[in-house]
Amino acid sequence: MLARWRFERALSQLAQTDIPVLADFASADWPEPATPVREAPLLALDFELDGLTRDAHLLQAGWVPFSGRAIAMADAQVHDIRSHAELNRVAVTVHGIGTDRASEGTRPRDVITQLVKALSGRILVAHAAGIERSALQRMTQTLFGHSLPIRSICTLELERRLAPNLIGDGVYRLGACRARYGLPEYAAHDALTDALAAAELLQAQLSRMAADMSLGSLERYI
Repeated sequence: MLARWRFERALSQLAQTDIPVLADFASADWPEPATPVREAPLLALDFELDGLTRDAHLLQAGWVPFSGRAIAMADAQVHDIRSHAELNRVAVTVHGIGTDRASEGTRPRDVITQLVKALSGRILVAHAAGIERSALQRMTQTLFGHSLPIRSICTLELERRLAPNLIGDGVYRLGACRARYGLPEYAAHDALTDALAAAELLQAQLSRMAADMSLGSLERYI
């Protein structure tokens, strides 16, 4: 598969860098596409951003390692990300991270370094995963000079496969998808809470799929 070849080529290039976190990412033990999704190492991720434009500032990151069977909350992390930018007022009312709080956050390089370490050898999981993929790749390009190759599963895309052609506003939003599986309602727009919500949603979705569903049938290489 072309996408997998590109991913592996990008890993080979990262392995040659003198940036330890990227070299370690490249040399991680990556699961084979034939691995059952329930047995694969996963990492649910959510970013809170200052809007949805391509240059939006990252204000918070939350992630939690998990598998199709268990969630490792002891290894979960959440960090406010330092920013001195003038923030989008509408976005601030949504996520509650204002200028003062953003200015006291952790340095972006430190947060992204920890995140890349946590993602090494794991498949990224998020609801509307394209947002997290593009934001993380933009940050690694800015901070390290390399766009991180990412394998991911999007719970939004998966839900559209499992429950196609639903009609109505917001029927594929994270909360609405969770409700269809009887999962509890969580307060939105906190990065760790949303990451946990996506992890639980994927576990619920997998319960309605074949036990041997392979990783390669659900993931994307980008």
